[in-house]
Amino acid sequence: MTGNSPAEIFASPQLGEILRQYVANSRWFRAKTRAIAKIEIEDEFAFARAGAFILVLKIVYEDGDRDWYILPASVSRKSAETIARVTLQDQDAALYNALADEAFRSSLLHAIACNEKVTGRTATLVASRTAALQEECGAEAPESFVSRAEQSNTSIVYRDRYILKLFRKLEQGINPDVEIGNFLTARGFRNTPAVLGNIEYQRNGKRHAIGLLQQFVPNQGDAWKYTLDSLAGFFKRAIESGQNPPPRLTDHPLELADTAVPPQIESLIGPYIASARLLARRTAEMHQALCDPDGGPDFAPEPFTTEERERLYRDLLGQSDIAFELLRRKQAVLTGSTAEAARQLLHIESRVSERFRAIQQHEFQTVRIRHHGDYHLGQVLFTGRDFMIIDFEGEPARPLAERRAKAFALRDVAGMVRSFQYAAFSALFGQVPGVPAEIEPRRQIEAWAAAWNAYVSAAYLQSYFEAAAGAPFIPQTVVERRLMLDAFLLQKALYEVAYELNNRPDWLQIPLQGILGLMR
Repeated sequence: MTGNSPAEIFASPQLGEILRQYVANSRWFRAKTRAIAKIEIEDEFAFARAGAFILVLKIVYEDGDRDWYILPASVSRKSAETIARVTLQDQDAALYNALADEAFRSSLLHAIACNEKVTGRTATLVASRTAALQEECGAEAPESFVSRAEQSNTSIVYRDRYILKLFRKLEQGINPDVEIGNFLTARGFRNTPAVLGNIEYQRNGKRHAIGLLQQFVPNQGDAWKYTLDSLAGFFKRAIESGQNPPPRLTDHPLELADTAVPPQIESLIGPYIASARLLARRTAEMHQALCDPDGGPDFAPEPFTTEERERLYRDLLGQSDIAFELLRRKQAVLTGSTAEAARQLLHIESRVSERFRAIQQHEFQTVRIRHHGDYHLGQVLFTGRDFMIIDFEGEPARPLAERRAKAFALRDVAGMVRSFQYAAFSALFGQVPGVPAEIEPRRQIEAWAAAWNAYVSAAYLQSYFEAAAGAPFIPQTVVERRLMLDAFLLQKALYEVAYELNNRPDWLQIPLQGILGLMR
């Protein structure tokens, strides 16, 4: 590709062909199973201070469907994260990822601090700050780097002060991560990073979130890492104690929540029991902040109507149909205990549907609220003393409208309970420090993992319901709590069955055992 300017290079028909492979192999591209027919540069926004651009890519798939993504890019004779070799003014140069440049990263922060607008060919990028941002317009930006922790989004960390999340896929409408973050910041909720600014792509009166600037929270990693580190100590103490693991509990998690953790188990688990209780309180406080009757139409709680009950029932059945159909198709390739667990689950498929039908038939005295939507240990940061809840974007596979819809608070609670089971049983796959995957006897590890999961989940549930007592988003009777919690635990586990069948068949036994345990 040749040109006398970056704009001429962006207009080259060759560029789209080069970008096909680059995009398909990028971590942030979500549709890796879809064949790309072509890529076009639909718009470009120049950041003159950095000599860089944000390109809007129109990605057309072979089935005719299309998506739009952003690509920060620059053309220069220096070498960086090269996308393609080009010729600029008759000299060798490179089209490269502009995020590799400190100057471009600084320009993004400058744009937010100064409420800048950048005009493209067909649209405008609008950057804006919130009242919480103390950075002055024109101030020198802190040193920055690109985080490698995320997949579908890209984050820039500005030393220990800010973090800017770039949403690579353009989705029309209000992004729930931006919306909920702003809402919680305005209400002084202290256990999520404060929102400091936003960047939007605006075209023909339609809005698409591109960037979210938040307060950087010093942390020791996410709660998943903290939990695995805590589990390492638990398994070490349990094995060295010489005790036999307790028999697998058959009590429902809500029943177990009404009983005290046996002293010997609490001693083995250690301080994580207190951590689970603290996390539960923060979860309840988040839900209380989101359940604001004065929050306007997008946040005010709403009743659980007959129509909503039918919609939820269809959603639950839909997830069940996906998981069971996939399990039937792939059952023949499963082996050992996983195959046996799959056979048992397929045998009781109708009973799972009956659990969901109970939701359809019961009139719940509770309300629907805005919620996290994809709540698990990986969506929480551990500061060393407390927890910070992050990433309110919801499940990426769901349409934006669904991710913004009001639902039951217990859906978040179920997601965290499922995450506890995943953490405990990940020890079987070498994920817990000090517990190799081939450790024997394996059944002993399974039994200790089951005990940890049971009592940690019970402590979390007990603390959550205590902190949320009397709140309108909590079912007030034990029967209603159990019906709703079971439905969401089953839905989440069925989603995990489909995911593991497609991605990690070895891990399939975790959600299978979770479902079978609930169906006892």
